[in-house]
Amino acid sequence: MSIKEFAEKFIKAEDDAFLTGNFDALEKLEDPKVIFHLFAIDQEISGWEAHKQYIIGMKQAAPGIRPDWQYLTGEGKLFTLLLKMSGARFTGQVPGWPPPTDKEITVSSLWIFRLNKGKIVEGWSNGSVSGLT
Repeated sequence: MSIKEFAEKFIKAEDDAFLTGNFDALEKLEDPKVIFHLFAIDQEISGWEAHKQYIIGMKQAAPGIRPDWQYLTGEGKLFTLLLKMSGARFTGQVPGWPPPTDKEITVSSLWIFRLNKGKIVEGWSNGSVSGLT
């Protein structure tokens, strides 16, 4: 499988997890000890279960928010995606985030993912978020 095919598989799995609550495909693509470095809240998510709980928390804190992933490039064991999210108000608590603001959340971020042995082991994000304060 090419790196682009893997990235597209990840996008579909992430969308499934976010939009339908089905985490099965996403779990198969991530290492159990995966680490995500989040720019918006200067926080790390460590481990598959923590990532799952983060997605669940986001869905509860901003019901109706929709991720829009776009493949940018990839080579070897790295690939990059653009993530845009919007369409919901920040009304609930997310662990590590500030208190709810009832403002619309918009996210625009660049992600870099690293693979090892065919699974995502690390992800870094950088971008902007509005509606948190």
